[in-house]
Amino acid sequence: MVIKATPITLEQLKRKEIEAAQLEVSGLGEAREVSARAVEARAVEARAVAARAVAARAVEARAAAARA
Repeated sequence: MVIKATPITLEQLKRKEIEAAQLEVSGLGEAREVSARAVEARAVEARAVAARAVAARAVEARAAAARA
């Protein structure tokens, strides 16, 4: 098997390195965005849990008032 090397200029090499760096930065940006959405989702879930706790306390208060 013969592998043929294609000559590449220094300018082409620099361009490829820049493209690779841009793709890496883009990937990191996307990862940060996904992470931020996950944090927001956990915050929404925490608010829902807190709302359910408030509702449960209200039910308990109504039950206590009905017993009194």
